[in-house]
Amino acid sequence: MKQDAILFIDVDDSVSVRYSYREPHFAAARAQGLVCLTAGVAGRHHLQRLRDDSDEVFLLESLTEQSILDLVGRLDGRYQVRAIFCHAGHPSAQGEVGCIVAHTCKRLGLVFSCPEAIAACNNKYLMRRMLQKQGLRSVPFALCNNEQELQAGADRVGYPLIAKPPFGGASAFITKCSNWAQLRSHYAHFLSDHGAASYADFYGYAHSLPEADGQRREYIPGRSILLEGYIPGVEGSVECVVIGERVHALLINEKLLLTERSGTVLENLLISPPTSFTAQQCEQIREYAAACLRAVGLTNAVVHFEFRMTDAGPVVIEINPRVGGLYVNAALRDLAAINPHQLYMQLLLGEPGLNAQLEAGAHKVANGDQHYAMLAVYPEHSGHFKGIEGLQFLEHHASVLEYAQQDAGHYIDADIEEHYLLKCWAKVDDAADAHALHDAIRQNLHVIIENRV
Repeated sequence: MKQDAILFIDVDDSVSVRYSYREPHFAAARAQGLVCLTAGVAGRHHLQRLRDDSDEVFLLESLTEQSILDLVGRLDGRYQVRAIFCHAGHPSAQGEVGCIVAHTCKRLGLVFSCPEAIAACNNKYLMRRMLQKQGLRSVPFALCNNEQELQAGADRVGYPLIAKPPFGGASAFITKCSNWAQLRSHYAHFLSDHGAASYADFYGYAHSLPEADGQRREYIPGRSILLEGYIPGVEGSVECVVIGERVHALLINEKLLLTERSGTVLENLLISPPTSFTAQQCEQIREYAAACLRAVGLTNAVVHFEFRMTDAGPVVIEINPRVGGLYVNAALRDLAAINPHQLYMQLLLGEPGLNAQLEAGAHKVANGDQHYAMLAVYPEHSGHFKGIEGLQFLEHHASVLEYAQQDAGHYIDADIEEHYLLKCWAKVDDAADAHALHDAIRQNLHVIIENRV
């Protein structure tokens, strides 16, 4: 008799794990009696990572629809593969796994997200283009592949502007530029050092973009850079779920404290529910997020939507077709009574009643009066991360609900991308209380980084 199973396609073969995504979804799947299978591309350096939490691991010759279809065919005698999924926000040099998995699921008759929408979410240039086409509030933008295009693009977009890779993760090589000298210097830094980012694989692979206005554009990892008009205002995120084509904008997080480094922007402190937005603004944010998701065509997904609230209204920063990082999972659990990993499994398996479950979660969020804070500790300088002293402060703090430290023993470049060494989830009374807790954690914990650069 065949066993019901799910199959995860893993492309994270970095020295240190880039995200915890497969593991919590597997835990939710096992609770439903499913066998958890993983496939990766042959030649991986860190195969044991997959074996540690998978019932079986399979190696593909390449990351293609056909290789996944062939694997499912070989498994057919033993397993009924009910769902295939991946970290859809991780484009890889081996291929854009989210799109490949979506196309494969479509061919197999499994639940899938729109592949063109996943491509638009991961490539911020395509996202801006689709919003522009739909007439939704956005900013000027330009895709540049050399210094000449960079200068011309900056003249069109105007200063100040944000320069960043169209694809990417961990806010790598993102900076605000106020003039040509700053932009030119940042681009030179990106060209020479883009491969140093631990999230470099997220740049994806070289390919031609869909035509617009009769023009074909090329995307070249490590060379293509996106310019966007700077968005002023308070930053936040909306945690959304799309069931079929119906968008549920569940929860808004406000970013209370951001730190700008030379090549990255760090999120130090967030609060949920937000304290700076009125009820009317929150409704406007939810409606805008839903409109943006419909504009890019995203279906059947858990989504982390980032924005800034301007005088004209919310403006999108990026759309991520996956559960948010830090403690977004805890925020959904504690404010909406929803386990996003369990919900995504239910979505992939085609289970009924999810819209009603999400409506109940939205009602719980609207009627809740407890605030929560997400905090992150980042390195002050580059070097080898050895660990953190003083964690007993968190153990004994009445407000702290959860915390987690990044694995020690790795070299960290503090200036080109986001490395949170510790994350924390806590109950707070308001924004002032959240700031006070953040300050206390900074005072009582000591980060050990050796070999200062």
